[in-house]
Amino acid sequence: MKKILVTGMVLFLTAVISGFFIPVQLSAPPDVRVIVDHTNQIYASPPCFNEAQLSNYLQESDYGEAKELDYEPESTCTSASLIEEDVTMNAALLKLAGVMKSKWSDEMWKS
Repeated sequence: MKKILVTGMVLFLTAVISGFFIPVQLSAPPDVRVIVDHTNQIYASPPCFNEAQLSNYLQESDYGEAKELDYEPESTCTSASLIEEDVTMNAALLKLAGVMKSKWSDEMWKS
């Protein structure tokens, strides 16, 4: 019994410590705000909106709906703004749990 407990603790500590070094990529949650262009079937993220080449048939929506509509990102700016790269595994878990702020915690991303 003691051997199983020690092995479990060693495995747990190894996972926690390695979580500080293993990078992962986070995608934006489905509820972040985007602007969809129904004419061109594309979407733009808030930081990229002013530079986006959009029509006048726009709607404020969220990322989940834009993906459901099978719309494409307007530019590489939009694509890049909807991912967060090189986040350690432990930080990613804290961000997903809401304990740590992600790049989408800013008010401009709120619907």
